[in-house]
Amino acid sequence: MDRREFLSTAAAAGAVAAGLSPLLIPSPAHAKPPVRGEIRTFTLAPSIRPRPTTTWKTGDGKTLSLADFAGKVVLLNFYAAWCPPCIRELPSVDRLQAKLKSDKFEVIAMSIDAKGKSTARRLIKRQLKLENLDLHLDPKSVMARSLGLRSMPTTYVFDAKGHEVGKLEGAAEWDSRDAVALMKYFIDNPKYSDSLS
Repeated sequence: MDRREFLSTAAAAGAVAAGLSPLLIPSPAHAKPPVRGEIRTFTLAPSIRPRPTTTWKTGDGKTLSLADFAGKVVLLNFYAAWCPPCIRELPSVDRLQAKLKSDKFEVIAMSIDAKGKSTARRLIKRQLKLENLDLHLDPKSVMARSLGLRSMPTTYVFDAKGHEVGKLEGAAEWDSRDAVALMKYFIDNPKYSDSLS
């Protein structure tokens, strides 16, 4: 029995002792995603939306799609060198990748700059000197259009099953306590999107 199961069982036992139905006590694993504070404008998806099958190129020429990250929670952040809020936000995206990158979580920072690799590399590696973000390139905004991108920056989150669980339009501090807590929620609750069907 892990800590969450223990706490849930203890809460249920306490409810019975108090004469309450244990069904009224939510288990931590089924609590709502913690959308608050720094990321209070994060919008949870109202229903299941599968990941797009669109592909893109990496800085080293590989072709990828979101299916290549199956089994991981993915934070997909769109940015551009001409977007000042994106530039301010990117260091926090880089720090989030450093904090949480694992076999269960990945950050994809996606450049939509028309000049592709040269512009993205100059911004990420030379100007901002970010160490944890790989180059992902969408110079014709094919991936952005497939998701219905409306403003910059915008960040989408997909669960381990590849379902979109929410998005945030605008900048945020992605390594803040609130953002990390939300990402850990989706990592720890891989069946969350089942509740959307």
